[in-house]
Amino acid sequence: MTGASPRILYVGARLVGRRCLEALLAANADIVGLLYLDESKAGVTVAHCDFADLVARQRLNARAFTSLADPALQDWAAALSPDVGMVVGVSQLIGSELLAVPRQGFIGMHPTLLPEGRGRAPIPWALIKGLERTGVSLFWCDPQADTGDLLAQEALPIHYEDTAATLGTRADAIAARMLVDNLPALAAGNAPRMQQDDARATEWPRRRPEDGRIDWAQTSRQLYNFVRALAHPYPGAFTSCRGRRLFVWSCRESADLRRGAPGEVLDVLPHGVLVAVAEGTMLLTRMQWQDEAEVEAAASGLQPGDRFI
Repeated sequence: MTGASPRILYVGARLVGRRCLEALLAANADIVGLLYLDESKAGVTVAHCDFADLVARQRLNARAFTSLADPALQDWAAALSPDVGMVVGVSQLIGSELLAVPRQGFIGMHPTLLPEGRGRAPIPWALIKGLERTGVSLFWCDPQADTGDLLAQEALPIHYEDTAATLGTRADAIAARMLVDNLPALAAGNAPRMQQDDARATEWPRRRPEDGRIDWAQTSRQLYNFVRALAHPYPGAFTSCRGRRLFVWSCRESADLRRGAPGEVLDVLPHGVLVAVAEGTMLLTRMQWQDEAEVEAAASGLQPGDRFI
């Protein structure tokens, strides 16, 4: 990037927050202050990422936070006189006082085509729902979640082979590029503000690790989408067998015509474990018994006749 940059107050967490910040720094953006999620919050985030080494290397004016409602953060941010704020990868809403600090307001990023898919877990939900495309939206933050005026959007195709990790990585790259591309308009003070159509809005609920239990009475395509949506870095899809929790990290649809009760292990093959589902079969390829190492499914110790519940 060439030319002026607005004075940016950046608020970031998780890998996506770091990736976008690195892209802005590479474009010579003027990051006057950085608030980054404290490591003590890592247990409640997916793809947590430390910023400390980047802060030291780039000599950033930075503070760690656990709550954006801390009044001391607002005083610190106000003293920076930022033109615009950017918040990426942070699940906490920004309160009205901090929202008012940057002259132009705060820009947020959400990996859907807003107003579709407001809310939590947008990458897993897009895969669970079997969507053929999603997108990345930059929007002007307001006190609600994902409801502010749009700055920019870009569609993102979802490939059959995508997992949460691959789709998330591609969304992160688009988000980083979009933030950089909009720096000139932000510097000029004429960045777009397009109202969202609330009549088209959908909201996707929060997902918790316990929501990852597999329903073997679903179709093979539904199960394939479910497993890939919850694969690393998410907590994983799981079932129970022999009184133990068993995670399924990867699978594929099978053309095998054998039938059985949903969740019944039909065969253990060199390339995976064949399981009966509602309409056909699935081949499970990577698995992990709780508190054990992840293995190829054929090495899981399962036997024909085992049942998943």
